[in-house]
Amino acid sequence: QLSLDRMEDEWKFMCFETKEYRQTGTSILTSIDDIQTLLDDQIVKVQAMRGSRYAKPFLERIGIWEHTLIAMQDILDNWLKVQATWLYLEPIFSSDDIMRQMPTEGKIFKTVDKTWRQAMSETIEVSNCIAVARRPGFLDSLLEANNNLEIIQKGLNDYLETKRLSFPRFFFLSNDELLEILAETKDPLR
Repeated sequence: QLSLDRMEDEWKFMCFETKEYRQTGTSILTSIDDIQTLLDDQIVKVQAMRGSRYAKPFLERIGIWEHTLIAMQDILDNWLKVQATWLYLEPIFSSDDIMRQMPTEGKIFKTVDKTWRQAMSETIEVSNCIAVARRPGFLDSLLEANNNLEIIQKGLNDYLETKRLSFPRFFFLSNDELLEILAETKDPLR
């Protein structure tokens, strides 16, 4: 019991840090190394506790704490995945030309963007790690956002492939270079 109390105490003041992202009106996660280290350490400890023959009187409490830690790990993994993909796609879908050329993916991206902005504003409001891990529906929203981002990336790759097939010189460009060209269709000299 003392060990569980100590573990819970370590999380009391542990918060997710954010920073504003390029004047887009939203933020991104930063400095998660300490959180990840503590999380990894405590998941191992709580699983060892659960396997101990002396843990029987505390099994319910150990189970609840283990569930919280695993939920936080799942949230963090999916959150970082959403963040990485969102950071890549946000500049692409902030181009009106790309939004016009890819309306379906653009609409899906707007949904993901709304989810992202809401998640980050809620995190800024209440940044305590345990509170975030216990936020109702948060993991589900991240899983849905990741699924939508995969759909967008597939659509984006298909779109770029059609452009490459219609103009073979595009095969010599990276996706980023090709997107930059396609986003500047109003200026043919570019």
